[in-house]
Amino acid sequence: MNLVPDNAGQTLAHRSWQWRDNIWTLGLYGTAVGAGTLFLPIEIGTRGPVIFLVMLLLGLPLSLMPHLLLCRVYMKEAPSGDSALPVFGSFFRGKGELAMLLFYCLTFFPVTLVYGTSLVNALDNYLTTRLHFHLIHRSVISFIVVACLYAVLSKGRDKVVSTLSALALPFAISIVLIAVSQIPHWHLDNFTGAIENVRTTPPGATFKGVWLTLPLIAFSFCCAPMISPLASWYREKQESGERKALRVIRVAYAAIFISIIFFVLSCVLSIPQATFIHAKAQNLNVLSIMTGGEGGGMVYYVAPFIAILGMTKSFLGVGLSVADTLARLLSSAGGEKRRVGKGVAWLLMFAVTFGVVDANPDVITLIETICGPMIAVILFLIPAWLIYTREELRSLRGAKAIMVIIGGLATLSALFYSMI
Repeated sequence: MNLVPDNAGQTLAHRSWQWRDNIWTLGLYGTAVGAGTLFLPIEIGTRGPVIFLVMLLLGLPLSLMPHLLLCRVYMKEAPSGDSALPVFGSFFRGKGELAMLLFYCLTFFPVTLVYGTSLVNALDNYLTTRLHFHLIHRSVISFIVVACLYAVLSKGRDKVVSTLSALALPFAISIVLIAVSQIPHWHLDNFTGAIENVRTTPPGATFKGVWLTLPLIAFSFCCAPMISPLASWYREKQESGERKALRVIRVAYAAIFISIIFFVLSCVLSIPQATFIHAKAQNLNVLSIMTGGEGGGMVYYVAPFIAILGMTKSFLGVGLSVADTLARLLSSAGGEKRRVGKGVAWLLMFAVTFGVVDANPDVITLIETICGPMIAVILFLIPAWLIYTREELRSLRGAKAIMVIIGGLATLSALFYSMI
């Protein structure tokens, strides 16, 4: 007698690790570890070793827990008939749903503008300073780059995630190799000397510095825009989907945390704090200040490609959910068919992105002061608020949700304090 159900093989296959899980893991990695990673050592090196130790202790829980909770909330959202990505929409009704979609777009679309502008700047700088090629106008470069990015986005969720995965692996290998190449230049004095300065600092000032660093720690490991496509894909697997999605996030964050920590540690030990302070004043990434040291020739040649890889990954990872959400918003608000709304959304995003990238404005401060708090609200507070106000999410209540709320309030308060 066969006591094993006929679908046992399928259930086991869903629970076991598959190749597609590797693709999603790399997709999450590619979104979190990107252009911002190259500036993180500058921030940590400027603020001192205490901040690095705080990141070492709080970085993983402060980033992993809210992403897991966000994914579980998305997984319990009622799927729509048009296969739209989950963005809390089903937990609201009418204008509330439209307001949530608009809030999501306003939060993450400006981030894609920063990545697009940085990508064109890196490419333009490479053509003019490294190749001494001045014949192509910035407008032409901007149009080609933006068109290529949106051509990839137009291929849909699976193609974008596959592209992200293909770009993530060489980027990960590059930053690890760069970190390893700096080991011969490690100097413990860079750490011990800065710690001596901390001993003379009042405890209140040290605590304030740690508190104000929470946003940096939370956002350095952030891949919130990719959680929505991931939840949508694994939700289609029904019962085993949530367990597998959470496992993918945990595996991705293990790789994200280890690689970033090692990269930052290697940079901090090999570069004096004074150099970091000068780099921050000049708005340079860490690869730029490595080129002057020994063994910098390799970094000099690969740095532009690493930066371009990082910014391309970051743009695609954030842009995927933004494009889908804007299309859904325009379709719902205008009563148009999904296909029409998607076309209008693509044209609007392309035109705005091209205009901003070509103008090359200084929007970094605007993004930090406005989008930072909005990202914290989406990542920390909205999921926790829904858990305690929606009956269908009652099973998610508990200590983890409370810890996410505390982390979110601490992060938001630090952001608002910095803006005053």
